[in-house]
Amino acid sequence: MSKTLRRACIWLAGLVSVIAVAASGQSPSSQVGREVAIPTHLQDGDEFTIPTVQLIEFGAKLFSAKFTVQEGAGRPKSKGTGAPISDPSAPLVFPRNFDRISSPDANACSGCHNVPTPGAGGDRVTEVFVLAQRFDRLTFDHNDGIGTRGAVDESGKLVTMENATNDRKTVGMNGSGFVEMLARQMTADLQSQRDATPPGRSTQLMSKGVSFGVLTHNADSTWNVSKVQGLAAPSLSSPGTTPPSLIIRPLHQVGNVVSLRQFSNNA
Repeated sequence: MSKTLRRACIWLAGLVSVIAVAASGQSPSSQVGREVAIPTHLQDGDEFTIPTVQLIEFGAKLFSAKFTVQEGAGRPKSKGTGAPISDPSAPLVFPRNFDRISSPDANACSGCHNVPTPGAGGDRVTEVFVLAQRFDRLTFDHNDGIGTRGAVDESGKLVTMENATNDRKTVGMNGSGFVEMLARQMTADLQSQRDATPPGRSTQLMSKGVSFGVLTHNADSTWNVSKVQGLAAPSLSSPGTTPPSLIIRPLHQVGNVVSLRQFSNNA
């Protein structure tokens, strides 16, 4: 190949690169060191204009995306419960940013939910350690005396693998978005029935053919939930005259998680 032809090829290759970058609306320097799983995210309101099939396809892409620190992966200053870590002086950054028991322990939803396909359940090796996420980073280090940092529980006692967590099999998540929307509709039905119950009366709670027992509004305006069925304890709490929320929590092994967002934050 002649020098002239070689220079022309190099020039054309450079021109193509510049055109490609310009077409993407980004400068060459903005791409250096950028590592993200999802370059473009949906904006609030897009869900009302994008066809359902495309939304499901985008959700599948999110489910298998291996998110990076650059797009928010990790939680250096918070526990898996969402509360601040017990020891702010020791944020969960490398090499403390990974813990198989108290998590984070995966880069993608499909890292655990993958049997037989992404979105389904998981093998025993990917089971979740419920309640361990209340610790900053579970270490069982007996020299650590700070509560729920790594070895001591809320009462000041050293924990063991047997009492620090409850092992639970990875549950299937396919269709969870529809399940959450269904739970919202049913919750609205129950709350409407609650609001229509005057003091001194009882109401049979029912939604979409499912009975949730009987709710009683006492004459003194307090509430009796002893005969309500199928709802988690937080949804039945009614201090004083405050009515119970009756929120249906459709996710997790015991039905105690209200949304996919909460489920993901706890994962």
